[in-house]
Amino acid sequence: MYLLFVDESGTHGDESHAFVLGGLAIHEDDATRLQRDLDNVVIKHLERVPVNLEEYEIHAGELRNARKPKGASAGRISVWAAIPRAERLRLLEAAYDLVCEFQPTDSRLPVWSFGVVLDSHFRRGDALIKREQFAYEVLLNKFDVMLKRQRDEQGVRNRGLVIHDRRVVAERDIQSWVTQWRAAAGDVGQLRNMADVPLFTDSRATRLLQAADLVAYALYRRYAVPGDPQYLNRIWPRFHRDAAGQLHGLVHYTPEFGRGACDCESCLSRV
Repeated sequence: MYLLFVDESGTHGDESHAFVLGGLAIHEDDATRLQRDLDNVVIKHLERVPVNLEEYEIHAGELRNARKPKGASAGRISVWAAIPRAERLRLLEAAYDLVCEFQPTDSRLPVWSFGVVLDSHFRRGDALIKREQFAYEVLLNKFDVMLKRQRDEQGVRNRGLVIHDRRVVAERDIQSWVTQWRAAAGDVGQLRNMADVPLFTDSRATRLLQAADLVAYALYRRYAVPGDPQYLNRIWPRFHRDAAGQLHGLVHYTPEFGRGACDCESCLSRV
């Protein structure tokens, strides 16, 4: 079975330059090893094994900008706030490099990244929930097609299971959408290789959701204005491609989608 860990960035409506979904797909046989390797990245850069290791979440935004609250009522104090920023950034870069360079037990079952980026002007007249629904359908369809390709081209059969960071408000919506897409095609296509509806858990419970956060954050930074491609460059080879090298795992939607108006990496790969 393949596990697709999903996180998102940019859920603030008109305040965001883009809505991003990022995912990391890994075969179940490799999941424990990647989690352990990410633990070791944290331990190496802390130079100790903390009792509360799970609290040291590899969350890209927090690693870059961990701050102590100014007042007692300002919120939870980040455990990263006591670590010098330069060291946090080195840890973040090491985590990105690990995700990109991780080698699967079976070469036919690589780790793949997936991403969907909706420009803030794409379908601007739609309600935010409709835009999110479209992004989810595209992302899960890309994952589903990857599973189909493995079966048809390599004879490797796997079902897929989506594991998402907690979203208390939208969890039932997302599960309902997937139930519909498994029964019949939506706007993009029918999901034929999913084992069940998405499951939700706290990102502190698994490093693999934190790896999905790395993907989402890299995309969010790349498509900011001005864009910062440094983290996307580190994991660019990890986005799903077919045997001929054609990119399938990342899509960037703008109002001019498909017209060659955008010169980002994803759009240029389709020209």
